[in-house]
Amino acid sequence: MLKLRKKIGEYQEIFYLVFILIMTGMTSAGLNSEDFIYKVMFGVATLFLLLKMAVTDLTLKEVLVMAVFTVLLGANFFKSGEKTLILTAMGIFGAKNVSLEKTLKYALWLKTALTVATLAMAALGVLENVEMVLPKHGEWYKVSCYGYYHPNMAFANILVILLLAVLVYGDRLKWYAYGAGTVIMLVAYKVFFCRTGLVVWGVLCLTVLGFRVARRLKWERVYTALLAAIPAALAALTLILPVWANKNEKVSAWLELYLTGRIGHINRFMNNIGGLVTGADVTETFDSIYFHLLYNYGWVLFIIGILAYCAGMWYCGKKGSFYATIGLGVMAVYGFMEQLPLSVLWNLPLLYLSWILFKERKTTDEQLQ
Repeated sequence: MLKLRKKIGEYQEIFYLVFILIMTGMTSAGLNSEDFIYKVMFGVATLFLLLKMAVTDLTLKEVLVMAVFTVLLGANFFKSGEKTLILTAMGIFGAKNVSLEKTLKYALWLKTALTVATLAMAALGVLENVEMVLPKHGEWYKVSCYGYYHPNMAFANILVILLLAVLVYGDRLKWYAYGAGTVIMLVAYKVFFCRTGLVVWGVLCLTVLGFRVARRLKWERVYTALLAAIPAALAALTLILPVWANKNEKVSAWLELYLTGRIGHINRFMNNIGGLVTGADVTETFDSIYFHLLYNYGWVLFIIGILAYCAGMWYCGKKGSFYATIGLGVMAVYGFMEQLPLSVLWNLPLLYLSWILFKERKTTDEQLQ
């Protein structure tokens, strides 16, 4: 039996790749958890992950950490039905003995192919191209979804493709690659009117530029260490802005305009968060990973989650994986205005948090290229 387990263990990375690529592929193709094919493929992907975990050697410390998180997330699921972080934990827990560089590269290729195919088939009429009426810049617009459930999902896939390209190819991307990416994002903005994604792309370009300047000055480790504070700073800002808006009508009006009602929505629930140790009984969706995490998972997982995110960014910088730190930081900014980065299927850089749990590998930024 041990010989068989060892033999099967030689394929554990393949098992994990099957899991993550199936799950990533479904989001790229516009499927969600309500679709029958999603449920079937999720079952198949989970079997591959379980097989991978069964042949992976774990230390007692690793097992205990995963057990604690499993209990916390399981208790929260049975209380409210919230499951986003469960899938994220599955992706992180399964990443031991896996090349994340290879995983991100394959995910990039698959997401590019499926996203382009979905958009093309919707444009050609093969897939239904539903229109939604949405508030944009203080007015209401009809926006096409191009094969996805929401225009923001289509735009998010395009943004994640470009982010993955930066993570995978790193310094090999020259200025004209970012110029091409900017053109793509501007065209996508004209189609989907997603201001958030365009802003995040700008943040990514500026962050990479800042890193390259810092590296010339030999300050790259200081720079990425400072980036590691982004999740904590944005989490604090998420809790401060609603209070400030309540006390100042001009600030409130400005925030409502530029954050499209996000702060107003959060404000309606601010009085309920004081006693949320383990999350609310009834879930509520927020366009912010920070308040969504706090309200739906409670203070315990909120604090653990923010600390883990910051620690993961710091650890990647310490190990010289600077573009991983940048990717996590940019998605943390994205999460200030969208819920999607709470899921590992959209925020694939979250897989780097596995390096905190499984500290057996030495990594350098060159491995990302």
